[in-house]
Amino acid sequence: MASQVVYEIIITKPARDRFQFEILSYIERNFSLIRAIEIENQLSELLLSLQINPQRGSVEKSIKGKQSIFRFILLQETKYLEIKIVYVIDESKNLVQVTDFFLTKMNPTKMRFT
Repeated sequence: MASQVVYEIIITKPARDRFQFEILSYIERNFSLIRAIEIENQLSELLLSLQINPQRGSVEKSIKGKQSIFRFILLQETKYLEIKIVYVIDESKNLVQVTDFFLTKMNPTKMRFT
């Protein structure tokens, strides 16, 4: 039986900052504390699922002119709360680099790629 490749997940500083200062604050303002914790846990589980199957995400078509292929997975909590986890895969290093946590209600030109 072949061993399964486990990818390392790296979250860039801009992605961490957006998550901490924009995503979490939005969730905390708009949901109860218990619900906010549940949503944060769902995001964590979705993120960790990339360790085993990073190719599962859809190609992010709004990112043009980049050499890497950016993908995303979506947490759709309500029609008012959809969060994209945007990432790129480095197959040679078994690495998933998360470049953004993006509220879909934001202007797509504000998506981060580094």
